[in-house]
Amino acid sequence: MGVLMLMSGLAGMATVAGGYVVLKIGQLTRHGLAFFLSLAAGIMLAVVAHDLIPAAVENGGSGFALLGFAAGWLFMMVMRTCVGLVMRRSPLASGEQFHYLRLGWFIAVVIALHDLPEGLAIGAGDAIHPDLGLMLALAIGMHNLPEGMSIAVPLRMAGMPGKQILAMIAVLGLFTPLGTLLGIVLFEMSSYGIGLSMAFAAGAMSYVVGRDLWPEAWISSKWITVSGTLTGAALLLLFGHLHG
Repeated sequence: MGVLMLMSGLAGMATVAGGYVVLKIGQLTRHGLAFFLSLAAGIMLAVVAHDLIPAAVENGGSGFALLGFAAGWLFMMVMRTCVGLVMRRSPLASGEQFHYLRLGWFIAVVIALHDLPEGLAIGAGDAIHPDLGLMLALAIGMHNLPEGMSIAVPLRMAGMPGKQILAMIAVLGLFTPLGTLLGIVLFEMSSYGIGLSMAFAAGAMSYVVGRDLWPEAWISSKWITVSGTLTGAALLLLFGHLHG
């Protein structure tokens, strides 16, 4: 269990590495932002279609999967409104800076929501076979890199200090090992809980892709949006195939 928790923790902290890379690159162009956001969108959609929904159906049935997906979608609709209201009290809450600040926080919220069930998947995989849990942790760590980038890019463009961005991403990284710990417990209790949580994350991720990531990238470049999305999905599916 100790090795698994360590690997899960490293997978979560991969988001920090992604954020650090962005901060070292410097101010990105709108095309650069479009690429990173569409890359993250492709990875999220691949996770939803290839991992979360099939696992939700397998563990809880199609009814639970549909319920969880709808709940996740509705939750993010409400969260988007709440985040906007809270962010308006920030000293950066004006014009384009506010737009990027809200986008960064919203992406952070949805990534935290899906890091938890990813951690659950690591714990469940370990319960099936120890090697499976470790491979899942490695795969999740790989696609956490661009997720960290997708958080850091809009927050940097909003003017948030680099240290605050990295600290925020580090806190989000803790959701993965927390989910793993919960997964180890839940898998012993009921597979329905895992199925419902994975479907919830799938709905939340699908909403943020359709409502924020794609529209933001599409405004800058349609070609980059399409190519970035396909690249992100292909990388996730390729890595999953190599370690399947």
